[in-house]
Amino acid sequence: MRFTIIFLLLSAWSVARAQDNADYYRRTLPQEFSRKKYGVESLLKKTAGDVKIRNRWYIGVDGFLRNDRNTITNTLDDLIGTHSPTVASYAASVGWVIREQWALEAEYARSAIHNDLLIKGDNPLAYRLENDKNVISFRGKRRLLFGKPYLRRSAFWIGGGAALVPNSGTQKSYMEFVGYKEKGRRQGIDTLYLTSDTYTARKTTFLLEATAEYVIKVARVADLSFFARKQWGYGNSLQTELVYSVNSVETDRSVIRGNGTGWSLGISLRYVFQLGYDFKDLNSF
Repeated sequence: MRFTIIFLLLSAWSVARAQDNADYYRRTLPQEFSRKKYGVESLLKKTAGDVKIRNRWYIGVDGFLRNDRNTITNTLDDLIGTHSPTVASYAASVGWVIREQWALEAEYARSAIHNDLLIKGDNPLAYRLENDKNVISFRGKRRLLFGKPYLRRSAFWIGGGAALVPNSGTQKSYMEFVGYKEKGRRQGIDTLYLTSDTYTARKTTFLLEATAEYVIKVARVADLSFFARKQWGYGNSLQTELVYSVNSVETDRSVIRGNGTGWSLGISLRYVFQLGYDFKDLNSF
């Protein structure tokens, strides 16, 4: 009888100990995974299939070509002109992605708004004038879902945003040009003057933006993005005022303005420095 009681007590203790061990491993599963050398994401894929991402933070560096359109009010009888330049620029960004569906991003870019002055004639001249090159952008993006949500995969993203263009209100360039033109036989020569005064706005101007990009997951902590952006400028960041005179008498004026309206095409390399996983489905282990 005594042996039977002892055997039953030992059996009950063994069952309780096994249950406690199972509860312990179930409770501590995420912490145990984090100690493995091959990482949380690899282990979770082996045990739970695809990994759901709660949120992540990244930093990025961008390189892009930017085309901005400037406008001219008067060509001074086709003496002057302008065109829209395309130049290389770069930027740094930080972003927060929420459940692989929405993203918020802030960016600082060294990207100039330009005015191009073309002086026509037998010996044409071209001058590229630019503002202070500072742009601070804020944008929101939405992933186009083709497949399961919450999973970090290569995908298309679209979005929109706004940008601030701080301006110093300083003079960027002042130039004078002198030329001569015959009035006719035995009528003498006219002296032609053209002055160009370029300066930035005294206040901050703004840009609105639409963006589309294709993001490729190249590693657990790295993404590569190919993007296209359309921007619309509000307020002239850069202005060039031109005065045309003949024999010291002003005859006409023109203004070239740049507000930042244009296109950008580029590539961005992003490093993910924080990943948050969704462990709510691990209770089934």
